[in-house]
Amino acid sequence: MAAFQEVFRRSGIDERRNLPGSPPGMVVPFGGSNIVALIDPGRKLKVDPHPHALGIKEIDGADTLRRVMQARDTFSKPDIDPQLRAASLPATFNGDARFFEINGRIKPIPFPGLEVVARSARGTIEAKLRVAVLREIKIKVAFRNVMVPGSGGAPAFHAKKPCNEQDELLTMNDIWRPQANIRFERVPSDWLVIDDSQAAVKQELANATGMKDASLATLPDLIDVEKLKGFFVKHKVQGAHLTIFCVDKLLSNGGFPNGAFARGLDLAFICSQRGPNTSAHEAGHFLGYYSKSASKPWDSRGHTQEKDPKTGKENRAEDIKMLMRDGGAGWKIPFNLVNYFRDFPG
Repeated sequence: MAAFQEVFRRSGIDERRNLPGSPPGMVVPFGGSNIVALIDPGRKLKVDPHPHALGIKEIDGADTLRRVMQARDTFSKPDIDPQLRAASLPATFNGDARFFEINGRIKPIPFPGLEVVARSARGTIEAKLRVAVLREIKIKVAFRNVMVPGSGGAPAFHAKKPCNEQDELLTMNDIWRPQANIRFERVPSDWLVIDDSQAAVKQELANATGMKDASLATLPDLIDVEKLKGFFVKHKVQGAHLTIFCVDKLLSNGGFPNGAFARGLDLAFICSQRGPNTSAHEAGHFLGYYSKSASKPWDSRGHTQEKDPKTGKENRAEDIKMLMRDGGAGWKIPFNLVNYFRDFPG
């Protein structure tokens, strides 16, 4: 059976759009291109080129298959995180696969995208693909490791596992650029030193946490986001759309998450127990806050949960891949959800 299919995982193509009867969806960056496979038994189908909006050309299958095998080897190694492997291991292709480069240099195409079809010699449509060509959105983000007085009064990291801002940024862009054409740019910033030995700082902390005796107030190991978000607001980095603070432990809405987003304040927290893509997940909540959708599904505590369409039960094999899932962020942004993240006014 003919079908369009993802070649490299997390590349902006989604075969499972969660909409019954909907074709796969594909994100192409405006001014760039993406690759899709067409499973074509008999290898006789013709792909409509839509020259007025898209450039479509068939590319060398041998070279593409070589790259696919290299990716399979990389993500099959035993030391690869199982969640990353589940979201990244490409499919195995046989002789029925053809590969096409879709070029988006002509004009942007908004959601739900332009329909590309594969037809038989008789003109019968055998496979469909929705293609959205998206302009790049740039988000300026700053990372601040929080520091407190340590031994002898010298500043020490609040987190047992401080963040490397370059690593955080690379992972965010590895997830968001190919799947949503959203690019994060780092705004340089100093680490944030909170000298809770000073009377003024003690008073601020006491006011935030409800302590009566300000002389006893210190920045706790466990950061209660609801109580302390106001304290951190004034420490946002000027010029950044989003500031992410790295602390040791978090309490938010009665739980102990890896990260937390402070709704409406353009700041987020990550902690020592975070995963490699916690910052990317919290950035999703930040972007979701600005969604013009009436439901605003990613605002604050919204999360995905992949379910089996027949049973209604959680589809663990798919859910584990998703960036915006609860209980440990994955790596995938489904095509039909990308538009919810692209309303940020800039």
